[in-house]
Amino acid sequence: MRGIQHYATRKMGAAASQLAWAPTTQEFHRCETGWKDKIWGEKSLSHDIRFRFASTTKTPTAIGVLGLVNGGYLALDDRIVDVLGLGGEFKDSRVTGITIEHLLSHRAGWDRVRTQDPMFIMGKEPWCPHNPEKLTATGLMYAPGEKESYSNLGYCLLGLAIEKVTDQSFREYMSEYFSFSETTLAFINGPYQTDEPKYDFRHENFYMEDYYQDFDFKALSSSAGLSGSAIDLAKLVKNSLDEGPLTILDGDMETGCDPTQVQECYGYGLYRYQPEGEKPLYIHGGKLPGATSAIIVTPDKGVLVWVGAGAHPPGDEDALANFYDFIRESIPETANP
Repeated sequence: MRGIQHYATRKMGAAASQLAWAPTTQEFHRCETGWKDKIWGEKSLSHDIRFRFASTTKTPTAIGVLGLVNGGYLALDDRIVDVLGLGGEFKDSRVTGITIEHLLSHRAGWDRVRTQDPMFIMGKEPWCPHNPEKLTATGLMYAPGEKESYSNLGYCLLGLAIEKVTDQSFREYMSEYFSFSETTLAFINGPYQTDEPKYDFRHENFYMEDYYQDFDFKALSSSAGLSGSAIDLAKLVKNSLDEGPLTILDGDMETGCDPTQVQECYGYGLYRYQPEGEKPLYIHGGKLPGATSAIIVTPDKGVLVWVGAGAHPPGDEDALANFYDFIRESIPETANP
């Protein structure tokens, strides 16, 4: 595992980072690296320093949703407008066809490449989750299920679905469901906390240290709002794989996508990455200014989590694919296929 950590520190530009590897539910390995004098100040470098997970938050959100599906409180084919109790006229009638499964797998019909991401508009409160009725005024780029396009908005709506069926806030439900009080896991509200590292912004080209002032972290709770240690995130994901009947590995990652490309073949909170002739990895990555993270699940259900205070240098378009390929070559086979 230290080879992976060394590679990640050099190639992914992380001044401080943690790595956790869970081959079985009884066996957990971890390591940490950091430039204590430049980054950590008087803090000791330890496994319980808390990093921002960014979009890897979506994997725990998907696990939480599937827990409600497994318990009979939600169904994959439930329409989000029905779950949220929305009716009346819709600007785009196709919105009424969006299901929980479409949201989990980024196939609801929005496209943040062609239009602005409503969850990340500088200085503006996003309509989700504060005004869910504005879903009726939303237009789609594609029919639900037609095309995959990564969506923070979709996972915000999943957070609202959790709230509706549990009668709890999303943060309350997640904190109780995953026993946050026994871990380092916690939601962030924007400003840095004393148990976080000093994030490294050397390779950022727009947002810098004060970026958190521009976004609504309460709204981002279900899509990019979690933080914690690598080992606690690895345990959460690993334990979920033994629950069921549905798990995050059961999403359809075969629907006309190209698995040789990073972040294209999504299922339920993970995507399949599989270069020609190689075994697949099931991945979710995360990126906020100064912070990078990744969850990697192997075909035999080993779970690796890496969190770093930094970002890879600009111009290296293949950095993520190379990192995941290095992990594929370095990670051992687990004992519980």
